[in-house]
Amino acid sequence: MKGRSSACGKEKSGVAAAPRTIFKKWDILLIAVLLVAAALSVAFALRGGGDEARVYVDGVLRYTFALDTDGVYDILDGRMTLEVRDGKVSVTRSDCEGQECVHSAPQSAEGGMIVCLPNHVVIQVGEREVDAVT
Repeated sequence: MKGRSSACGKEKSGVAAAPRTIFKKWDILLIAVLLVAAALSVAFALRGGGDEARVYVDGVLRYTFALDTDGVYDILDGRMTLEVRDGKVSVTRSDCEGQECVHSAPQSAEGGMIVCLPNHVVIQVGEREVDAVT
């Protein structure tokens, strides 16, 4: 009986020591490096998503304007005029009847959009889409 109890004691101590040897020093370092790389890739993918205004016409990206450069831009063959000033974009003129787009608040890098339904225009700022490649 004494031999059996000592054998059971060895098995228990061997099982308890096994979890300690699952991760070695280099394994932990590799996991830490991978976690940091993943966090940095997500941060860089999301960073700078709002530094431009993207203008979609009929759902297709047609124009892109940097928010860090002030300017006035005619789009749709002069039917609409956009203004970029102080990091914000706004519609200053449109040939549509309702003029809701002209009365919309200027949108900045924090995100938002201006929509002109009669002209089928959506101006999107911020909220950049992130895909598997980014």
